[in-house]
Amino acid sequence: MYVQRRVGAIILCAAIVAGCGDGGGSSNADGVDGSPIASTADRYGYDLATASLTPVYELVPEHKDIRDDYARDLLAQRCLEGVVDYTPITPDVVSPFSDYRTGQRVFNEEIAAQWGYSATRVNPLGHGPLPPGVTVTPAIDEAMRECGRETDERLGQPPQMLLGEIEAAGWDALSTSEELDAAAAAWRSCMAPAGVVDLPLRPSGTASPSVSTPGAMVPDAQGNLQSDANVAPSEREIEVAVADARCREESGYTATELRVRAEAELEAIGRNLEAFDAVRDDYQQYARGIDDVIAELG
Repeated sequence: MYVQRRVGAIILCAAIVAGCGDGGGSSNADGVDGSPIASTADRYGYDLATASLTPVYELVPEHKDIRDDYARDLLAQRCLEGVVDYTPITPDVVSPFSDYRTGQRVFNEEIAAQWGYSATRVNPLGHGPLPPGVTVTPAIDEAMRECGRETDERLGQPPQMLLGEIEAAGWDALSTSEELDAAAAAWRSCMAPAGVVDLPLRPSGTASPSVSTPGAMVPDAQGNLQSDANVAPSEREIEVAVADARCREESGYTATELRVRAEAELEAIGRNLEAFDAVRDDYQQYARGIDDVIAELG
């Protein structure tokens, strides 16, 4: 996303959707020494055993960096002066519930014990860059669009298409991984004492319907159900969430999921090393423009 992960979150919601081509395959013998996956990992110094991020994020630190959004926010703030108050979201904002770059949820026993599954309903930023209660009028809407165009003219667009394809290959690999299926079976066995009658086949990002706290979902003005962050999790939800977090670790599910995705990404990278190297160089050049804006306006 660009402009627009801030401005466009309100007016445009633009996103790059990339196909992944041939991205599947389970992780079994693919990761052994001497394989294409291992040679690609060695080429870039990526350690499958210790990495906490998949290759597209570990090897291209500029990819979806919060500084990109911050620089665009700074430009938007200046552009919208006199139109509407616009507050940049600074790089020091860190959510305990999700990774800003990857968008993936952070879920562990500590979080589960306090929040149950309801951390998915919490906005750690409080609100967006516009003040609460501001109505985006047609005039404000057009001004924001024009500011977005000016921002793109100055910064360009991040060279993320290939990385999106590689990341999609990693996600696609999960559906065919026998190793992940085995880890999911171990997770379900671990969860058996919790007595969740509608436990999913694999760990989910939300509570099973039988466990979800009553009132956690409320209708909005249009009648669509929305999460209500003000509803505290029930004791039952917390009990199951803590067991879930523990079982994900004990079964190896979380680590296996990361490894399967990483191996598939490495395989995709290895099929086109020159293009991947070019994207890394392009991102470094793109990041210099981000640095210039922050130095000027930050």
